[in-house]
Amino acid sequence: MKISVLIIAHNEEKYIGKCIKSILSQTKHPDEIVLLAHNCTDKTVEIAKGFPITIVPFNGATGIINARLEGLNNVSGDIILCIDGDSFAKNNWIEIMTATLENNKNVLVGSWVKFKGTILGELYNMYSRHLRVSGKRKTAFWIWGASLAFWGKDKKFVQETIKNSVALSNKINLPSSLEDYWLAMLMSRRGNIEVTNKTYVTTSTKDVSSLEMIFREMTDRKSKRLINDYFEKIKEY
Repeated sequence: MKISVLIIAHNEEKYIGKCIKSILSQTKHPDEIVLLAHNCTDKTVEIAKGFPITIVPFNGATGIINARLEGLNNVSGDIILCIDGDSFAKNNWIEIMTATLENNKNVLVGSWVKFKGTILGELYNMYSRHLRVSGKRKTAFWIWGASLAFWGKDKKFVQETIKNSVALSNKINLPSSLEDYWLAMLMSRRGNIEVTNKTYVTTSTKDVSSLEMIFREMTDRKSKRLINDYFEKIKEY
């Protein structure tokens, strides 16, 4: 079974080396590692060339959604794992994520994501740990684009969902960068999703990710009716 890892990066020269090393040092090795270098103007690509991976420069439309869509066009695994270029994975990440996807008949899997770099990120770590343990949030709330896995056969559905996430966010006046949250919500209607605590990814907390934490909370309160309406329109998919 072919395992692909997709790394999305935009000007991540500070982190990309550590990110790639964390994938290359996994207990379960991937068959394909693809870096989607999205409008990079720093040394991200130059640093990445020092590693045995496939680099896909993408000088196209801005925004994480366009980067994810183009990145997915360039991976072909039976299982696809996604990580961001400013993140690094625990060495059992691929092993645990793929096993969780396979063993429990899930359609989407995430892991705990630890945010570092800002006070808000550290506060979110404590907040999320409490709510995950208490079970006061649906599983979809804890899935982030920095750490997710799904079956290659579902790639088309994933891409269509990411495209449609823009319209869903616009309907409740929130940023379109919540595509990972919408993906989790919609995939949960397709089958089982799970977040494992047996591994984790550490990611840097930037201004945009700090805002996304707040917007995700707002979205979670407003999304139920939108999800139902969305599925009424795509029953034929």
